[in-house]
Amino acid sequence: MRSIIPATLAAASLAACASAPSMTTSEAFVFPEGLKVMEGGYPYVGGPCRLLGETFATSELLDDSADLLGCPRNAMQDPRVSAAGRVVGEYEGVVLVSVPRRPAP
Repeated sequence: MRSIIPATLAAASLAACASAPSMTTSEAFVFPEGLKVMEGGYPYVGGPCRLLGETFATSELLDDSADLLGCPRNAMQDPRVSAAGRVVGEYEGVVLVSVPRRPAP
């Protein structure tokens, strides 16, 4: 019975590691405390950009018709990110991107 438990745990650990996304440079990026990270993974699941909420640093950039994203500078090389919206500023190494919201159907 003892040999089954470690084998089961090892198999479960291996399965968890296989299904977990690999660590990329953007995931290791730490957003500065002056930004309020609301959600992650833009423009695709696990993507490098994060939806930002209102803080002193972002209040002038927020708009009811657009989302404000924070992207690590190196993420702007990805065409899926650079085409998402327009760059409206930068804050402590984070590129701030305004992305128009699509109207509800």
